[in-house]
Amino acid sequence: MSIQNKIEAILLLGGDEIKIKDLCKFFSLSIDEIMPIIDELKRARKDSGINIEINGDLVYLVTNPIYGEVVNEFFEHEAKPKKLSGASLETLSIIAYRQPITKSEIEAIRGVSVDRIIQNLEEKKFVRVCGKKERTGRANLYEVTEKFLTYIGLSSITELPNYIDIKGRIEGNGRDEDK
Repeated sequence: MSIQNKIEAILLLGGDEIKIKDLCKFFSLSIDEIMPIIDELKRARKDSGINIEINGDLVYLVTNPIYGEVVNEFFEHEAKPKKLSGASLETLSIIAYRQPITKSEIEAIRGVSVDRIIQNLEEKKFVRVCGKKERTGRANLYEVTEKFLTYIGLSSITELPNYIDIKGRIEGNGRDEDK
């Protein structure tokens, strides 16, 4: 029995997410030893119906976005997934194209508070904190997750419409002057 198969079985029965450090402890391995195993498992599953997602210190199973349509068709009769509000989609768009970005930068663009929206998107695991701004106050920096990309049917952030052009213009306008 390979450790990959054991990890895969744990992920299947573990629910939404498993802490990588818990896998390390259980298998008596360091992070440096277990991450290549998880990465290999992720690569091995990339063309299957179930993928492995790593998000920070968590690992979990997700459906492969290429099978999203058939999954939606099958479950359409039971219950459709909740749609995101316009405000949530707008906030996600801002984060996706400008990541990493702070909440105050999002609010400056939208013109309204995004506290509750960010909280909801974090609960749905569509955005995550990816660092801290190197300025007074050290505000959280947000980015979209693979779960969000799966939700919208993309496998990479660069598949967003005009992503490279828009990202280049944003960075060219001195937005990253404090790096």
